[in-house]
Amino acid sequence: MLRHLLPLTAFLFLLAAPSKAAGTSPVKAANPRGSKPAPSDDSQAPDVIPGRDFPKAVQQAPAAEETPVLIRWMIKPLRRGMFIRLPIMDTDPNRGVTIGVMPIWVLQGENDDRIEQIHAPSLTYNKNFAVIPTYRYFFYPQEDATFIARASYSKFEREALGEYEDGSLLGTDFDVFLRLQYNVDAGQRFFGFGPDSAKNGEANYREEYTQYKFGVGAPFSHGSPWRVHVSKHYQSGRITEGSLPNLPDFKVTYPGQASQRYQQTNENRVSLDYDTRDHGVTTSRGAYVQTFAEYAIRGFESQYDYSRYGLDARWFRPWESDKDKVFAVQAKYEQLLGQAPPFWMQSRLGGKYSLRAYGDGRYIDRGMATVNVEQRFKLLEEKTAGVTTEIQLAPFIGLGEVFDNPNRAVAKPQVVGSVDFGVGQEGLSVFMDINYSF
Repeated sequence: MLRHLLPLTAFLFLLAAPSKAAGTSPVKAANPRGSKPAPSDDSQAPDVIPGRDFPKAVQQAPAAEETPVLIRWMIKPLRRGMFIRLPIMDTDPNRGVTIGVMPIWVLQGENDDRIEQIHAPSLTYNKNFAVIPTYRYFFYPQEDATFIARASYSKFEREALGEYEDGSLLGTDFDVFLRLQYNVDAGQRFFGFGPDSAKNGEANYREEYTQYKFGVGAPFSHGSPWRVHVSKHYQSGRITEGSLPNLPDFKVTYPGQASQRYQQTNENRVSLDYDTRDHGVTTSRGAYVQTFAEYAIRGFESQYDYSRYGLDARWFRPWESDKDKVFAVQAKYEQLLGQAPPFWMQSRLGGKYSLRAYGDGRYIDRGMATVNVEQRFKLLEEKTAGVTTEIQLAPFIGLGEVFDNPNRAVAKPQVVGSVDFGVGQEGLSVFMDINYSF
């Protein structure tokens, strides 16, 4: 049967650029080539890159009578930037509740007011994974280029990541993307294959992998919304027993899926993108469509022969009578052909970026299809000290299915914080995260 949900979502926005009236130029709409939607070749949530626009109004300490106490406590102006005291409260159906603190240092350039560097360490606690220290670093060498470094180490999990993205390589229309990552994630869960995988078949596993991704793209012509991308994704990974209590041993429950040895895949992808969105993160109008095809060849840095094709289409339209009300639709489809790779590399359904009533990867099979419809209402907008806080309410409905193949289906701002409440056949799921779901 189709998996469905009827939840209600509230979004909270923190904008990092003031209005024109505040004495700076308005936020420039994101260049389509610079926008970064959730990648179709990665089940993990995408990284959100903070923008470089720096609110001049926060360079001086805000007056007490014009700024709420909470904002004055959180933001401290510095000579070249600002210091932000940010509390962390994160929920995830697979991981549980995580709390902590994240002090953020935002540094401006020597000759302008734009953000040049961001240092964002954090210290969090989760009862299932203990204390997790993490350090994040963002560097902006030019207007549309970003370098990210992230590292964490804890009792059960660890990560080292380096990523570089450039929307105009050497001043040309070419864009490039590179990611190197080592990651150990102990919060993953597996329920079996197909749309009828039972809730009582749940088992926890620990995923360890090393990967690199490289891609380059170019428009059909200068300024065209159409772009062609070619990319390569190599991953070597294995799974072992997880650390979550009160769940059966993974090797006992799914002996055919456990593997102590590393397994390699090498996916080569070609995609065609069409992007007319006004902003790559906080979209209010426009469309985004990506079609892709990829393949892996056994013996060429891969243990498996398979191919995969898919579509990701999104459409956003504001109301004619009220531009603050935005209607949004997303449709996604993926199908894998040939020898199936390990289950954790197959199509997944569930989580904030596909079907919000279920945890990440709740349903897994060779193919998946999902549709989400959402209506976003602005409830409140408050501008203080150059920072705009906006609250939205977004009721939505989602439908999704996994299958072996389609013929045999059995069943404006720069930073967005969101809280999603999804109710499905297995109860309530809550996600607190950065960015919209699509």
